[in-house]
Amino acid sequence: MTDLTPASPPTPDSSADPRSPRWTAATKFLVSLAAFALVAWLAARFGNLAGPVIFCIILTYLLSPAAEWLQARLGIAWGAAVNLTYLTLVVVILLVLTGAGIAIEQQIVGLYRAVVEISADLPGFLDDVVRRTLQIGPFTFTLSSLNLQPLYDQLLSAIQPALSQAGGLVGSLASVTLTGLGWGLFMLLVSYYIMHDVERVIPSLERIVPSGYAHDVRRLAAELGPIWNAYLRGQVTLALIVGAMVGVTMTVLGVRYGPVLGLLSTVAEFIPYVGPTLAALVGALIGLFQGGNWLGLSPVWYAVVILIAYTVLQQIQGNVFYPRIMGRSLNLHPAIILLGAIAMAQLMGFVGLLLAAPLIATVRVFGRYLYRKLFDLDPWPEPPPQPAPPPTEWPPLWLKKLMSLMPQKKA
Repeated sequence: MTDLTPASPPTPDSSADPRSPRWTAATKFLVSLAAFALVAWLAARFGNLAGPVIFCIILTYLLSPAAEWLQARLGIAWGAAVNLTYLTLVVVILLVLTGAGIAIEQQIVGLYRAVVEISADLPGFLDDVVRRTLQIGPFTFTLSSLNLQPLYDQLLSAIQPALSQAGGLVGSLASVTLTGLGWGLFMLLVSYYIMHDVERVIPSLERIVPSGYAHDVRRLAAELGPIWNAYLRGQVTLALIVGAMVGVTMTVLGVRYGPVLGLLSTVAEFIPYVGPTLAALVGALIGLFQGGNWLGLSPVWYAVVILIAYTVLQQIQGNVFYPRIMGRSLNLHPAIILLGAIAMAQLMGFVGLLLAAPLIATVRVFGRYLYRKLFDLDPWPEPPPQPAPPPTEWPPLWLKKLMSLMPQKKA
């Protein structure tokens, strides 16, 4: 007799279930803690690589518009545009190193030695100034009788560390060794591979984002884009303009090492607020101790003229170029930038000092996002930032109208 009773379904074998089991809250916590500890150990162990890696990313970011322009103008593939961009950069670097490298190195070494000599002679010079007799019309003043010793000590204690820092900065520029050239080649190669494969890197990063957070990631990118765009490309442009102005002005005034003083101002422009002051101080002291000038001024008045020139150039930079190049993308108080520069210098060294302003602005964006998410608030109460306007066509409209008014030649 046939048994018509339906057979019971087979007991599922958990070992044959292809689905991965979900982690419990404790497992997630332990894995997150272990991952955080591993990242912290790697950061402490290989912290010296942070600077070169950041500079690789910065170099890629700065060169990407050139590759995009070549791709659009020549109609070539992205890889060919990247190859042409980096080939041009290598040729320019080789031409600079072979054409002006020796002269620039000699100028840098000479400026470094001058700064060292000035730091050694400065105490005696200030002591001589204090002991001099000043005569204004019928009145005679003896500065030593005014008990300026406390002011003298404070001024000396303030100037000597600044000179040592400036001398160290110039010395670091002068010490271009084989190791430095090796790191430069390493950063150039890494930057090249990052830009060459950037079209595949960005989509892969978007796939990592959990579902539901794509909009937040796009908004964070939209918030951070203007910050880093304004600082990196804008600050580089601004530093090159300031360096060129300082180099030309100091050369015209007859200051020794004028081109290198312009190079020093270019580097110092990345140090918030303190850098331009140090560069002006070095320029004034070089003029004070160089021994003579074509203007026929005394060393003290010559140094005063140099300081006035630096001040005028900084005013031109702050009121003419800075608003047009940088705008108000960072929107940070100067005190916050100064305190942040000290903190970033302690954490990341010289790289943190250079990138203090955009790093603080980035921390502010992420901090505001985390705060609003923790308290169940809308992380994006403001409308998204407006995209950058399209590039102006060439020739511009006003030039087209002017050309249309000009008489045309008859055929």
